[in-house]
Amino acid sequence: MSDDYNVDGLGSTQVRGLAKRARSYLNLSDADFVDLIALEAVDQIWTMLGPKPFRLETVSDAELPDDSGLTTFDGVRILTRIRRSIRHDALLGHGYPRFTIAHELGHATLHARHLLQGASMPRRQQGNARLSWIPNFQSAERQAMTFAAAFLINDETARSLSSADEVAIRFGLSLEAARIYYEQMLEEIERPLSAERVRRMADEFKAIVGPTNSDSRTISFLNDPCLSCGQKELFPVNGSRYMCRACDRVYDRYQDGDQAG
Repeated sequence: MSDDYNVDGLGSTQVRGLAKRARSYLNLSDADFVDLIALEAVDQIWTMLGPKPFRLETVSDAELPDDSGLTTFDGVRILTRIRRSIRHDALLGHGYPRFTIAHELGHATLHARHLLQGASMPRRQQGNARLSWIPNFQSAERQAMTFAAAFLINDETARSLSSADEVAIRFGLSLEAARIYYEQMLEEIERPLSAERVRRMADEFKAIVGPTNSDSRTISFLNDPCLSCGQKELFPVNGSRYMCRACDRVYDRYQDGDQAG
């Protein structure tokens, strides 16, 4: 059983969008406070492979001595098991157990292909060890963490709050999870303005190097495909930022950590 898996790359914005789709499938789009224990009554969830049979099951703490939760495929359905103490504390609205259940739902939603192939995806009590060679955007654990916060948080309500502390209290999250989400939310608000500045610089750069039909000879493109359109049209602008010439997507960083996207 691995602490982490190298999975298909997804940017933070993509993962959050998939979390909102999962909320919508469960008729939770407008929910302010998600009742995670209600997932016990759910027999099907939306996944990256389409709707799949699902079960949330509570087991004794002794059955999961090292894990708060564990998601596998039992041959019939995607199965998420949680410790009895986690279920109890989630009922009380505590942040860690609520995040644990949403985290495991993230694995079930985003990583169904790996689960159907035999992967076991745990939520370690002492924290999951991250493998340094796996980039953030390809880390199953990082994706599940991003998913969990997005699944638990109503974006419209969150934008009316002024701090990570308020987000944590309102949605029943740990302060760490709320801080990650709050910082990402602020980045998304700023990104359109930042993207426009980068596009202006890119236009100026293109004007300097020559006509459009000579761009491919004068611009140094990355060998990596754009995560938005799939074209290998990424070129650097303004230091650590990259832009896709094909779709105008702008990244603050690219494949060296969690990317803007």
